[in-house]
Amino acid sequence: MLRDQPLILVVDDEPLILNMAKEILNSEGYQVETAGDGKQALEALQTHSFDLVLTDMMMPDMTGMELVRHLRQHHPGTLAIVFTGYANYEDAVGAVKLGAFDYLPKPVQPEILRHAIGRALEYQRLVRAEKDLETVFQGAEALGWQAVELVSTTKEAAALNALRERTREQEDLKEVGRQFLQVAQELVQVTNSSIFLFDAVRGEFSGLAAVGPDVEVKVGERIAAQGIMGYVASHRRPLLVPDLRQDRQFALLARRPSYQTNSFMIIPLSGYKFWGVINLADRQDGMPFGARDLFLGWLLGRLLVEVLETGKFEEEEADLPLSAPWISKELPVGLTFLDENLAIIQSNPAMMQLVGLEEETLAGREIFTLLGLSAQDQETLEAAFRKAITTQESQEFFSIKTIARENAVRYLGVRMVPLPADKEGPRGLLLVNDVTELETLKQRLHLYEHLAIMGKLTLCVAHELNNPLDGIRRYLSLALMKKDDPKEVERYLGEVQKGLQKMATSIKSLMFSANPYKAPPRANDSLSNLLQDAIKIMMFQASDQRVQVSFHPPVEFGNLMVEADLYYVFINIIKNALQAMPHGGDLKVHGFLHNHQIEIAFEDTGAGLSSEELDKIFQPFYSTKQGVQGLGLGLPICQKILDRYGGRLVVESHPGRGTKMRVILPHSEPGGADGR
Repeated sequence: MLRDQPLILVVDDEPLILNMAKEILNSEGYQVETAGDGKQALEALQTHSFDLVLTDMMMPDMTGMELVRHLRQHHPGTLAIVFTGYANYEDAVGAVKLGAFDYLPKPVQPEILRHAIGRALEYQRLVRAEKDLETVFQGAEALGWQAVELVSTTKEAAALNALRERTREQEDLKEVGRQFLQVAQELVQVTNSSIFLFDAVRGEFSGLAAVGPDVEVKVGERIAAQGIMGYVASHRRPLLVPDLRQDRQFALLARRPSYQTNSFMIIPLSGYKFWGVINLADRQDGMPFGARDLFLGWLLGRLLVEVLETGKFEEEEADLPLSAPWISKELPVGLTFLDENLAIIQSNPAMMQLVGLEEETLAGREIFTLLGLSAQDQETLEAAFRKAITTQESQEFFSIKTIARENAVRYLGVRMVPLPADKEGPRGLLLVNDVTELETLKQRLHLYEHLAIMGKLTLCVAHELNNPLDGIRRYLSLALMKKDDPKEVERYLGEVQKGLQKMATSIKSLMFSANPYKAPPRANDSLSNLLQDAIKIMMFQASDQRVQVSFHPPVEFGNLMVEADLYYVFINIIKNALQAMPHGGDLKVHGFLHNHQIEIAFEDTGAGLSSEELDKIFQPFYSTKQGVQGLGLGLPICQKILDRYGGRLVVESHPGRGTKMRVILPHSEPGGADGR
């Protein structure tokens, strides 16, 4: 769906500045609204969904900093640029800490202003693109390797299937890696790529294969699990950076000297365990990587994981003598070798410091009794360690609360790595890291996020409760005026009761919506619940865009049990509808049960689609969205999921008259949407 031109709000108490900014921005094709002070700005924010706010720092009644704080709490998707005639370092730092994207001194030069606005809108586009891609990948992951069928008619799918056949019986892992990188070069024009496998014992990556500069250096190179590869290892999500200079999250990280461009992708190799990453950089044409490239890289990663998990490769034996130098150095992570009875064989100094005992005192003791764990956590870790050495699969616990010797609360990250059995029997390596500081920061972040949500929730509560509360006041006043007429009093009190019930329902709904990042639905749920979950998780975005959502399912939907992957179908459709209405509109969701069919209709009042666009929307990689944001696989994924249940997706649209998407599923009695 096409978005309108960006809508920008300029706030300043100097009319000359407002007129100048409006003239500059109009000449660039932006839509512009102006406000003379903070109060007018708040009124404008209530009626429009802005992409960017430019605000003066010093204004009467409400300062620019206060306006930035309001945006952060109530309109987190709107960026802010602050400018002032009294520039100083402290104000700049304060504005950025509050959430301002940039800080410009007056008088603002037109070229500098254009550049700052361009950077802000590009950053916003990248953030929205990341969220959009995440939604698409959730649906693709529900399909698994079947996702390649979304592009089955393309040369890319043919290349992937041919690679699958070539490597299925391959025994040389390094040769497999080289073949995968050669296909990556063909699929996404990458000229600088590498595959690094993760060594859980040492906590580092080792180079398997490489194409491009410094091949000899990368193959066999060992890199600590830090930096951007470490980030991907911890999040296990594909990472696309179109421009490292524009990405605030990674802008301070040093890139590899061999990289020629600022765009790269990293694909995690995740299956029953984390295998490593594929690094893809430097497109042949010098252009940034896009959503299509990331999806093809993700398919490549899925295939490599399949090969790693089913292939018969010779594994290098772990060379870990107990006297190895790395185990005895002063590492920040506590390391301990344990035998099959959980007794300590050897520990490094960091572990001794964690438990407060010397090496000779530790030998032969059970480590889990020394860490200050609760009885339940101790039992859990002991069982996990035995499982690790039995199944030869690593076990990991990210944050376990313990009580230190001084009765201070401490949080530990614990990893259990099985080691090859020798003549002395099964052994394992225990890695313990003090993550108290990280956990404290995480708790603070959760608190700040909670406060932001509560601020937004408060605004929603005020809006939702205002109308029924006003009615309650009026009916109570009428009841007092008619206190001598029992029938009239009873009628008015009945209306008061209805208003109170409506308020209670609104509060319950709003409290449920206060967590927009709730976990995916259960493996099997009612059709009504899945629709409600999908709508509620998108309600904050709808509220920000001034989109009114109505939902009218038939009662029967509450008894129809369906598979949870339909949730991703609903999410994709609602997301598309909201993207078609960036500055307000209506979305109606309603359902029908007739003629042995289930029908769920999503009707928006967006710009609509032309007949040419309608003919192409189910083609792989076709998108009406601009730039990186559009992958063009959301609707194909929806259709592929619906195919599993004999369903289909019907799209009706006309330019200027909105779009109606209908999900149609077969239904027979008794059973769910698929008749089973």
